[in-house]
Amino acid sequence: MKRMVWSNLLLGLWLMLSPLVLAFLNKAVVKVLWEDLLLGFGIATFSLCRLLSRRSEEIAIADWIVTTLGFLTLANPFLYSYFKVTAAAWNNVIIGSVVFLLAAYQDWQDSAASRFKQRHRGAHS
Repeated sequence: MKRMVWSNLLLGLWLMLSPLVLAFLNKAVVKVLWEDLLLGFGIATFSLCRLLSRRSEEIAIADWIVTTLGFLTLANPFLYSYFKVTAAAWNNVIIGSVVFLLAAYQDWQDSAASRFKQRHRGAHS
């Protein structure tokens, strides 16, 4: 399962760099993707926190934050209406969707594992 968290970390790093890379395709990308630097930084940072954390509360919070940031990345083209800058819009829709789905699935897996542990502790008490 750590592969999903590592994937989100790498996608966050890509999101931070994407305005500079995609600017070669269209200079307008830099104007509409300025917030990707912040979203990418948040996704990468909280994915790293998630990888390094051992406490279930911290893991749950990091998963929730990454899920939210993934959704915000996905929603950006709709919120700011920049579909005319196709490379920027598709970059956010694809990266945001993948981050959101991976983080939500990871959160679901963590919740299921936590419930399983609690049931087994209760059965052995």
